[in-house]
Amino acid sequence: MNAILLLFLIAKYPDFGYAVHNTKCAKSRVRMNLRKREKGMYEKKLGPLLSDEQFFGECLNLDYPGMEAVKEAVEAAGGKDYNLARKEMASYIRKTLDADRFFEIPYEIPENIYKLPGESDAKAAERICNHTLVSVGVPCEYGKDNKVDWEANPTYNGYKEWTWQLSRHNDIKLLAHEYNKTKNEKLAYAAAELMDSWMKQAVCPDADCAGYKTKCWRTIECGIRMGANWPYILFTFYKTPAFTDDILIDWYKSVYEHGERLSKNHMTGNWLIMEMNGLGQIGILYPQFKKSAKWLQQALESLEEELDRQIYPDGFQYELTTNYHDVVINNYQRFIEVAYKFGKTIPDTLLEKLSRACELDIKLMMPDGKTPDLNDGCRRDVKGSYEVRKRIIPNDKRAKWITEGDETGKPEYTSAAMPWSGFAALRTGWEQDDTWALMDAAPFGKAHQHEDKLSVLLYTNGKFLLTEGGNYAYDESEMRNYVLSTRSHNTVRVDGQDQNRRKTYAWKEEDIKKKANLEWNFSEKWDYAKSAYDEGYGEDQDKAPVHERAIYFYRDKNQPLLITVDRLSDIKSSSKTHNWDILWHIDSEVEKQTDDYIRFADADIAWSNGETSIIAGQETPEWQGFIATGTKQGMYRAVSCIDTKVNANAVRIVTVLAPHKAGAQCKRLVGVKASLDAADMDITLVFDDGSEWALNENTLRG
Repeated sequence: MNAILLLFLIAKYPDFGYAVHNTKCAKSRVRMNLRKREKGMYEKKLGPLLSDEQFFGECLNLDYPGMEAVKEAVEAAGGKDYNLARKEMASYIRKTLDADRFFEIPYEIPENIYKLPGESDAKAAERICNHTLVSVGVPCEYGKDNKVDWEANPTYNGYKEWTWQLSRHNDIKLLAHEYNKTKNEKLAYAAAELMDSWMKQAVCPDADCAGYKTKCWRTIECGIRMGANWPYILFTFYKTPAFTDDILIDWYKSVYEHGERLSKNHMTGNWLIMEMNGLGQIGILYPQFKKSAKWLQQALESLEEELDRQIYPDGFQYELTTNYHDVVINNYQRFIEVAYKFGKTIPDTLLEKLSRACELDIKLMMPDGKTPDLNDGCRRDVKGSYEVRKRIIPNDKRAKWITEGDETGKPEYTSAAMPWSGFAALRTGWEQDDTWALMDAAPFGKAHQHEDKLSVLLYTNGKFLLTEGGNYAYDESEMRNYVLSTRSHNTVRVDGQDQNRRKTYAWKEEDIKKKANLEWNFSEKWDYAKSAYDEGYGEDQDKAPVHERAIYFYRDKNQPLLITVDRLSDIKSSSKTHNWDILWHIDSEVEKQTDDYIRFADADIAWSNGETSIIAGQETPEWQGFIATGTKQGMYRAVSCIDTKVNANAVRIVTVLAPHKAGAQCKRLVGVKASLDAADMDITLVFDDGSEWALNENTLRG
């Protein structure tokens, strides 16, 4: 990358600066590693490891229809010269692969693919041909005349995801897609060179190597290669001159090695779904292997079993993150579509369970049509997801509603409670100008968890108003630690300590059938939800402090309200006091701050008791007042965190958030009156015109 372009990108896109940090040093490290390889300092075998004798004698079913010439050549080889067998096998592959059938499946942009800012596919393809590859948003310029080092890591802090995700081969799939548009043979030769270098460098690990180990053969990457990227690459290039007989034979050998690894070394959770999608597609697309039918059956059985093991009865995948929930569904989608196109049957029971999981996105959906980024989640467009999903569940009524506007499929509910996964999504309606709130009363989740129980979110006025830290790069940075912590969410800290469920957490199979401690009631005017946190704060996991939270959502589309009532106590001592911090992250410009309320550009927040301050962009003594703007390193910005401090035992604090449209003429909230007595149920809202609104929690609960 030339210096002028580098300076331009850093100046125009501040988040890009981190991506090229110490680029020259990174390039130097990569080239040094390559030189070491060339000098023999890396004593590694070349892949694929399968010999011709093993491949033709042990892996292939030579009696498979159409393989007669291959079988004759193998028998003639007598265990010695397999050149003719290789030639016949390559010829068989070119004659029998059904690209037309495969390409009936619409193209899917690879997940986690990154291009440089403003870069077109054509420009990206040219960059890739010149051996500048991008992983997790960070480019590495190997040099056009140098080989790609698939074990390199050019990131300034050794971010391991760079190397892992490079071997998903998203860049090579991009080359394939551009080739299908242009038929530029240069792209085929570039893809062939990259695939050949990967297959030789990235040697399959030993049979007992755990699925999470190695730089290039983690089983999650194996599943993604086999279940998303390699099929598209193969069906694109297999007839091109660039994909020689040797590359095709090595390809099939490597696929077989993938099958063995996925079958024996698979993991659990969302990894397992990606792994079984990959294994299942090997079983479908490579039927010439002796183990293909076995692998397909293993994948199919596992995928159906995992729907019962991983999906709560209310539809949420047990990691409780909107990102990996959709990753799981997407991998079922990929497998099912390939199965359909190549004549395989999918059980109706599997499709019914999958449909329930799909609807979870609708239950959680914000007015902008996206999912909230819960835990390590993402804001994915639900309509776009259903446009794809209806190819495998064409008669699903929710799919017809959200993609076609069929009112017969519109949900019977407005607000939705998820009793097992522990979320309550509250809304004034289903339109873009409606208001939405969410309360998190969830269990800890199987993976990708944040310490955020009882956190509350609010979407209104076309944006995430009451927000939180979000999802950030999986590195070891302070920002990563921050988004995982309680202090980046809208809940309570005790004595400067975060929630700490992680310390003793252990998932048990039966947990998928347990209900969360969520109480709720939805009525015509008010929605109510309640839960409590008593699972421990701080390194010592102190379980004496207990936080009980109730929220009341006023379902007036023109002037909604979110009332939060926190009851804070020590269950072991009636006299011991604690320092409680009630946190609220509000993404709006501060206009006025008083002892009783804070006025933002499009919301007012008021509290009944406590001393309140605003923190934004703080790094010492600890990080506070940030939100992630993306999942790449360096993508975050400051936001206002409202911190209400109270020192007490057995106390009730009421906080009210009153959103309004910027510049609208309406009553403004200026105060909240509520007794500190935890047993009291009365609340009074005070407005700037002198009026008051007296409420009672018992009445609001319906």
